[in-house]
Amino acid sequence: MNIFTRFVKSLYSPKEVAKYRFLGIGKTIFYVFVIMLISILPGIYHFSKMAATAIEEGKQVFLEDLPPFTITNGNLDTKQNQPLIIPKSNVTIVFDPTGDMSTKDVQEKGNSVGLLKHDFVIVANGQVQTFPYSALENMKVTNKDIDNFINSLKGVMWIAVPIIFLFYYLFVSALGFIKISIFAGIGSLFAQTLNRKLSYRQGWRLAAHSITLSTIFFMLMDFLNTGVPAGMFIDWFVSLLFLYLTIREIPKSKKVG
Repeated sequence: MNIFTRFVKSLYSPKEVAKYRFLGIGKTIFYVFVIMLISILPGIYHFSKMAATAIEEGKQVFLEDLPPFTITNGNLDTKQNQPLIIPKSNVTIVFDPTGDMSTKDVQEKGNSVGLLKHDFVIVANGQVQTFPYSALENMKVTNKDIDNFINSLKGVMWIAVPIIFLFYYLFVSALGFIKISIFAGIGSLFAQTLNRKLSYRQGWRLAAHSITLSTIFFMLMDFLNTGVPAGMFIDWFVSLLFLYLTIREIPKSKKVG
């Protein structure tokens, strides 16, 4: 059975997925890598789009829209005495030298870049990255320095972005394998409760396919930039429910005597 057929059936048919417990481990591992790749596609799309837009609009923002500023000794210093919110096409610029705004305030703006009193913040597709100015140590940074840096990014972006996402993909895949391993252990408990014969290795194969429905759902939500309240709980609940229904489709163990 090819991977596309397994993918489709893993979206709706616990009965078919139950048969995958005899699948080769190599095919199962490959399936996990494919599913993990699909799960980060929205992140790749939104981040790449935001990065390209940010570079194009960066020069205008730092040279025209923002007041002159200096980052030194871990602080953002400027004559501006109140926060500035500058909406752009696909990103919002938050400039706050007062210390009134936090990382959470920047995150609430959606895809955004924040120059706060002590930190530089990037929010892309709900993911937050914070860089403290103190990491610059004794360096002094001004508007012009950032403009020069943006110009240098144009030449390396299409090299750096794939490398960044390669490491991100490997990280997400590692988390996926850990999650599946945990689900396989829970699957063993399901099997005992349901009086089904299921080894851990077989349970791992079933768990790998049982995460498909939830993964695709959250991938689509990410593409639509739609947050899901209690997302992790829903993810685990749906995956474990599918795994439970799958194990229930396995024939019961025959009683001896």
